[in-house]
Amino acid sequence: MKIEFFGVKTPLIDPSDKNIVNIMIEAFNSNNIELQDEDIIIIASKVISVIEGGQIPIKTITNVRQEAKVAAEIAGLDPRFVEVVFQEANEILGAVPGAVLALRNNIIQANAGVDQSNAGGDEFIIVLPRDPIKTAEEIRNEIFVKTDKKVGVIIADSKTHPLRKGTSGFALAVSGFNPIIDDRGTLDLYGRAMNITTRAIADNLVCGAEILLGETDQKIPIVIARGCKEITFEETEKRIEIEKYNDLMKISPQHCIYMGPLWFSNKV
Repeated sequence: MKIEFFGVKTPLIDPSDKNIVNIMIEAFNSNNIELQDEDIIIIASKVISVIEGGQIPIKTITNVRQEAKVAAEIAGLDPRFVEVVFQEANEILGAVPGAVLALRNNIIQANAGVDQSNAGGDEFIIVLPRDPIKTAEEIRNEIFVKTDKKVGVIIADSKTHPLRKGTSGFALAVSGFNPIIDDRGTLDLYGRAMNITTRAIADNLVCGAEILLGETDQKIPIVIARGCKEITFEETEKRIEIEKYNDLMKISPQHCIYMGPLWFSNKV
């Protein structure tokens, strides 16, 4: 058994590019990659943000709330940048040197996913896609119409983990397959029943793809993962409500092993 990852190099994508699927198909051809049924197409979220117009000129941010100024002082960040973090976040949890910890759409991320790298230059910052679940579904639909291939789609981003240095990938949104493998009720090597174990298969695929996607100037914003036989794909003609699979990837802060013990006592 093996899983293969294929990096797809593209030209620099800018806001004038409006159709990501056309870009992808052209890139598959120029990279000599033939799309197959049950491929998983992993797309860097910043590509979607750029096409959606998610780049914000810093000079346009003129009103900064007092709370953002305080957090910016702790983090050592531009208060205008932190103001956008506050705008994007559902809740601000705190700040440390270098970042503001925020909750956005029930995902904990540094700076609520707001970033300055690959944002279009020093004068811009970039925010996460507006509706990545809808976008993933639209991409999957269009891929099927244009190629007749039944694929899965992941909109990918990166984040840090508690007490671990560096970033790793995670699935911001998925379409077309179950992102979780539920091992509860199965037996381990010694016959012991598994009680709580689930595997974040979509997140794990993004982690593998991150080696190719990179975070700097690789110009590989798309990776194809092929050969993961444990994935349960959704039949094209029996599509379920797209939020269902995405909800499977989330857990409430109160039940999170990291956030639960701190949730009520340390919120800002």
